[in-house]
Amino acid sequence: MADQPVQIRVAGLVGGQRATVQVSPTDAAGVRWQASAVYRADAEGDIDLNSAAVLSGSYSDISGMGLIWSMQPTKTPPLGAYSWGSAPRMFAVSVNAGGARVASGEFQRTISQAHLTQQDESVSANGFMGQYWHAGTTTTRRPAVLVLDGLPGGMPTVLPAMLAASGYPALGVAYFKEPGLPQTLSDIPLEYFAKALTWLAHQPGVDPSAIAVLGISRGSEAAQLLGVHYPSLVHAVIGSVPSNAANCSYPSCAGPAWTLHDKPLPYTHDYDSPSPPDDPAAVIPDQRINGPVFLDCGEDDQAWTSCPYGQAIVNLLDDHHDQWSHVLYPYPKAGHGVGSLVPYEPYGPATVAAEGSISFQADQEADAQLWPRLLSFLASL
Repeated sequence: MADQPVQIRVAGLVGGQRATVQVSPTDAAGVRWQASAVYRADAEGDIDLNSAAVLSGSYSDISGMGLIWSMQPTKTPPLGAYSWGSAPRMFAVSVNAGGARVASGEFQRTISQAHLTQQDESVSANGFMGQYWHAGTTTTRRPAVLVLDGLPGGMPTVLPAMLAASGYPALGVAYFKEPGLPQTLSDIPLEYFAKALTWLAHQPGVDPSAIAVLGISRGSEAAQLLGVHYPSLVHAVIGSVPSNAANCSYPSCAGPAWTLHDKPLPYTHDYDSPSPPDDPAAVIPDQRINGPVFLDCGEDDQAWTSCPYGQAIVNLLDDHHDQWSHVLYPYPKAGHGVGSLVPYEPYGPATVAAEGSISFQADQEADAQLWPRLLSFLASL
């Protein structure tokens, strides 16, 4: 499965011998990806990627899945990340030592053991633009997730598909930077998301009493606001690299990002301020959320201070003796990219460059820990 680790080991080398291991698949979009690294065999002539340090290559230090998440494409990937598709993908492995190829093998990975169905929903048909992912054969009602990405906007795809593959129907919703939608994060009505939540609650296989809203970065503001203003539709909130306050519009910062009943919701111009001095009402009243709250953050976040923001949310809930569980998972070396949540997912060079190679590796290692915690949280709903 795409969210499960692969064990890669090379045996039969000479003790202490240097060898280059390369992994290379072609994704569903026809893009070839590859990663390689040089290792030194142990005294028995083995290289186990779970314990072998990299001498040089696509990643650094020790990472059992390093040759998977550090893969880079040979041309620009359409989605900016590895594209899975519905069929299993073949991964080729080769080992070179002493100037010659000494071993090769292959393995398969797939996004889902069950057949996943993707439904595209439009504003004209249902009042929102989204992609709904689910295992169409199930009749058991399951917790479901509404997924909202942050900047730069567009349609979330990888995370909803991975959630559905784990048994949780997921609706990714675009709210700006798509045709027919606002092109900036400005004056977005919460009613737009409420239509998506109502639609999701009526889908076969969805438990209407166990719907979570998962927001990443700026999307976390919408997720919390929906939990506050639509408690009958939202039963849990997941804020990934969140803010505890509603920030101004983007990119202009000239007005509100969010509205309700055609009126602007309070907002702040002061990024990175858990207690905004210009409008204290911008702090989201998370104590009104009618369900548990799951938070994560990166302490090396260069986009904004997601960990102080997350801690402010926890403090607010603690101060109000909130009856629901609330957890915050901080990761010391991770950056803003930890918010993607999906483990072992290769991303294109633009994403890696924006995050920096060190933070990107820390993000990947954090997401490998976060993902099972997120699935356990959803299972508890």
